[in-house]
Amino acid sequence: MSASPETPRPTRPPAPTATAQAMPPGPAPSAESGAGSFRAALGLAGLGAVLIGLAPLVGVVSPVAAPAFLSWPVLLLLAAIAPVLAWWFERGGRRATAAAVLLGPAVLAPGRFVLDTQLLVDAGRAARPELLLTSTLEPLEPSAGTWMLLAAHVASATAGVLVLRWIVRTAESRASSDGTVTHRQGLLAVVLLAAVVAAVGLTLMPFESDNPYLLPRSALDVTAPTAVLVGSFLMAVAVPVAGGFAATAADPDVVRGGLLGLGLGVLPVSLAPLLAVTFMSDVRFSWGPLLGVLAALTLAALARWTGTASSDETEVRLPALARLLRLAAAAGMLAGVLAVAAALLPQITLPDSADAPSSYPARPLLPAGVVLALLAAGVAMPRAALWLRPALVVGTAVVPLAAAASLDTVFAALSVDGARMGAGAWAAVAALVFAATAAVLGALAGGVERDDVDLTEVRVRTEMLLVAVPAAVLAVLAFAFPVLTAPDYSPPGLFHDVGTTSWGLLLGLVAVLAAVALATVCRPSRAAALLSGAVLVVAVRVLELPLTAGRAEASSAGLGLWCGLACAGVLVVGAFFAARSPESTE
Repeated sequence: MSASPETPRPTRPPAPTATAQAMPPGPAPSAESGAGSFRAALGLAGLGAVLIGLAPLVGVVSPVAAPAFLSWPVLLLLAAIAPVLAWWFERGGRRATAAAVLLGPAVLAPGRFVLDTQLLVDAGRAARPELLLTSTLEPLEPSAGTWMLLAAHVASATAGVLVLRWIVRTAESRASSDGTVTHRQGLLAVVLLAAVVAAVGLTLMPFESDNPYLLPRSALDVTAPTAVLVGSFLMAVAVPVAGGFAATAADPDVVRGGLLGLGLGVLPVSLAPLLAVTFMSDVRFSWGPLLGVLAALTLAALARWTGTASSDETEVRLPALARLLRLAAAAGMLAGVLAVAAALLPQITLPDSADAPSSYPARPLLPAGVVLALLAAGVAMPRAALWLRPALVVGTAVVPLAAAASLDTVFAALSVDGARMGAGAWAAVAALVFAATAAVLGALAGGVERDDVDLTEVRVRTEMLLVAVPAAVLAVLAFAFPVLTAPDYSPPGLFHDVGTTSWGLLLGLVAVLAAVALATVCRPSRAAALLSGAVLVVAVRVLELPLTAGRAEASSAGLGLWCGLACAGVLVVGAFFAARSPESTE
């Protein structure tokens, strides 16, 4: 007797998967969990926005020094955009997006807090016309507005901690059900480029001023107040870190909210100086804030694009390896050409009555630009691109190494009334941006290349340690000790007479040390390229003596020169033997 078609056959429930068997029993995390924490974070963010807007209205110092223009409505509006959007996303049922929006302003809050502590130390040197404009050298005491600003940043940072905990706690439940992770390397590349531009903008001078009571300083200028230096660098570091976190999040809602929030965090900091340029006759435009605004708009546009793309197109596709190499080569060549232009063009324009500063500090930009342009041109050649790519990433350090000394002189000369940055100084700044871009693109190309090669073992090559250890020691000595010495001349260094030049020395040293460290664990062909790039960085350091010896009478070679020559020799030997290794064709 056969069963009728209408009679359903008994079925067995599917066996639990290995993942389900391994998971301990318990309630699954829910997107609704932590609603109280999110609402508290939203309230703190809103409170912080109100405090930022009201601070200049109340007054930040005593005796009262009013802002240079009516700034509080604009500051309130800019600060309120993020919490208002978070509230709107929450009302629409997109709590993950709402939470991520609050992260952007929160990651910049510590840097802004430190920046605003300058109002406690010496408000007259804060150079914040949107908050106050002084007309006296008398000491100013902080008033209620200053404490409101600091409380606002604490509230914003606390809100960020609360939403970050919620995002991390619920990330697993919002991840894709099949357990796959979406790789957004292309989006990461674009976000990091925008973040680097924003970071550069945050460290540059906010504006130029003819007002003797309003003297802005770049974060690259060590004569700037400590709060300005530390606060600006904290923000410059926070932007790429937050951008990388947002772009690599598993949840698309966190991606779009994080990018939008980061753009909204950068925008108020960068837009305030542009408002001062607009409303004040004795304040002139500087490129830093514009770079920040453009980067903020780019991040917001990426968030919008990610949010409207179809499910199959929710990420920016990673360009092919060849395209990444071409982009890195183009950025490197632009950086090199701009560095050469910076060496040849005037660094600063001064009134007729003032003496022009020495051109010696800008001379190393010429070999640095030529070296980088030629190296980038080699990467543009398909046959040599893969081999030269690591050298390009390391070699980009020649630009900050050479440009820092030149910009140090420019920043010092800007203290003269009527002094302005010349075309050479602006070219040096642009060269720094393109050099950083080339380094990021080259590093991303290296990541793609390693994915294609699929290396599963990383081991330290003992033979390379024989090169790396002495090269690292000699590199530290080469950058720590002066290349040029003279009886009445004390050049800036890593540990003495610290200035903008010191940052260039530090970046050059870090590049060399990173190259020799990576050379011990990577393939011989790539190790040879890394060491070759390090040779170029050390060579630019050594060339300081013949190029700038005329700046001081009775100049002679310093210990840094001999250590640099020895370091370059060790690196050349290491690169030669790595290139001759039987495994170098891998």
